Amino acid sequence: MFVHAYVDESYDLTIGVYILTASIVDLADSEDIRCMLRELRRGGGKLHWSKEPPHRRSEIIKAISTQTVHNVAVVATSKPIFPERGRRKCLEALLPELEHAGATMVTFETRQERNNKLDTDMVDACRQKRLITRRTGVTFAPGGSEPLLWIPDVACGAVLAAERGDHGYLEQLGNNARIIKVTAG
Repeated sequence: MFVHAYVDESYDLTIGVYILTASIVDLADSEDIRCMLRELRRGGGKLHWSKEPPHRRSEIIKAISTQTVHNVAVVATSKPIFPERGRRKCLEALLPELEHAGATMVTFETRQERNNKLDTDMVDACRQKRLITRRTGVTFAPGGSEPLLWIPDVACGAVLAAERGDHGYLEQLGNNARIIKVTAG
C-alpha cells in the first residue's frame, strides 16, 4: 500500500483556532476518488467548502465519508492566535502522524512562495528534531489542479464548524477523522 497525504488549512482568528488537516489516500484509490470529487463540483474551478451552502456541504461530506480516506486534523488554539505560529505548531504534530501512517509524499495546497518556504523550513526543522525522517517527501500543488486537496478543505471546514459549535458535519465523517489538539500560545 502506497499512501500520500494532502494538506489544507482553515482558521478563525475570532475564536483563536488554526486547523491543519491531512487527508491520507491510498494511491490505488486516488483516481476513483478524484473522479468522484470532480463530479461533486458545480461549475468550473475547485470544490471549496466555504463557498458551498449548507445543503451542498451535507452532500459533499456524505460522499467523502464513503471513501477510503482517513483525515487527521490538528487544531491549534490560542487567544490571540497568530496564523503562522498556529501552522507551525500544527505541522509539528501532524508530520509525525503522517509518517507513522506510511505517507511517502505530503502535498500541501500552494500558498505564496514565501509561505511555502516557511513550510519547507518547518519540515526541515522537524527532521532536525528527529520528529520525522527523510522518508517522507513534501510538495506543493494549486488547489484547482489537484482534486485530492479538496478533501482536507472539506474536513477542515467540518472541524472548524465543530469548533464553532456545529458538530453535525464532523459526526458525518465518523471514524474517517481524528482530531489532535495542541496549544499555539
